[in-house]
Amino acid sequence: MAIDLRKVEPLGSKSVLLEQAMRRQKGKGGNIGGGHQMNDIDMSDMITPDFEWLKEDKMAIESLVKQMDSSIGVLANQIKSIDAASKKSQEMIEKEQQLLFKQIRTLNSLLKNQVDLFGSIERKMSNVELKQNNLLPQIGIGLMAGLMSAVTILATAPWLTVLIEGMR
Repeated sequence: MAIDLRKVEPLGSKSVLLEQAMRRQKGKGGNIGGGHQMNDIDMSDMITPDFEWLKEDKMAIESLVKQMDSSIGVLANQIKSIDAASKKSQEMIEKEQQLLFKQIRTLNSLLKNQVDLFGSIERKMSNVELKQNNLLPQIGIGLMAGLMSAVTILATAPWLTVLIEGMR
């Protein structure tokens, strides 16, 4: 014969639980109505339940949950502030990069203008140098030509004077 322990009150000793189950089983067989009889339960051997530790654990767990919630809130605020600071620094870096690129472009254009200017000055100086190099021989050639024409005039002057007088 099987004993049904599903409807037995917990928190009692094994002997009390077994005794209660056996009484209920007899009560079902003798009592056709099958009603629950509280008179059959012997409460003298039952241990009074002590749920104080459960209340303390529940309070400790609730306190821990509150601490975790507050820690998570603080952490969320810190993450938000770090995120805001990160965005702000990223915007500042982007502005600095834009300014740096503008400065680089300006410096590049100034450098290009200087290179062009120096190239132009170099070309002009080489042209002046060539002209100076050509000037001395030209002066020499002019002097020689002038001297030769003067000598020619001087050499031919007496004959020309005779020729001019003869033509008159």
